Amino acid sequence: MMNVSINTTPQEEKSELTRQSLINSAKELFIKYGVKKVTINDICNNCGLTKGSFYYYFPSKNHIVAIFLNSGLDDHIESNYTLDQSLSYREQLANYYIFIFDYFVNLGKQLTGLSFLSLINASVNVEIKGRPYVDTLASIITQAQKDDSFDINMNEEETYYYFTTIITGILMEWCISEDNSNNIIDWKKLIKKKSELCFNVN
Repeated sequence: MMNVSINTTPQEEKSELTRQSLINSAKELFIKYGVKKVTINDICNNCGLTKGSFYYYFPSKNHIVAIFLNSGLDDHIESNYTLDQSLSYREQLANYYIFIFDYFVNLGKQLTGLSFLSLINASVNVEIKGRPYVDTLASIITQAQKDDSFDINMNEEETYYYFTTIITGILMEWCISEDNSNNIIDWKKLIKKKSELCFNVN
C-alpha cells in the first residue's frame, strides 16, 4: 500500500491559528464574564482580530458558544474519563451519562441551557466522529451490538440518536426544573433507569 502524506500549506496553518485564536479568546471571556455579557467585539478586541475575521469563521456568536461548550465537554472527557470495559455495556452507558450529567451540573443550568439554544440557533453539527464524546458513546454501542440478545433494527445514525436522547432528555428536563428539584428528584437514578430501558428493545 502506498503511503500518502497530506501536508498543510502555510496559509492553511495561518487560517487555523486565526480560528483557534478566536475560540481561545471567546473561551477566556466566557469563563471570566459569562456568555451573555460577552459580545463579538469583545472577542475580537481581546485577540486583536477584526469582526470580518470572526464572521469568516463563525456565522454568529451562537456558533462559537456551541463550539466552546462542546469542546469543553470533550476536554473534560479526555482528561478525566476512562471507559471501564470490564462492566456490562448497560453499566458503561449509565456511568458515562452520569459523568456527563455531573459535568453540566458543574457548568450550571444557565450555561447548559445556552448550549442547547446555541446548537439550535447556530445549526452546528457536533455529532461527528473524532470527538471524545461521540467516540466513547460509539464504543459502548458497538459492544452492545455484538450481544445477540440486543437486536435493534436501525441504521448507524438512528442507533446513535436513539442512545444519545437519554442524556439529552435528562439534561433538558433538569434545565427547566425548579432549582430545588435535586431535593425531590434523583437525576442519576433516572439516568440509570433510562439507560437500562434503552436496551429493552426485543
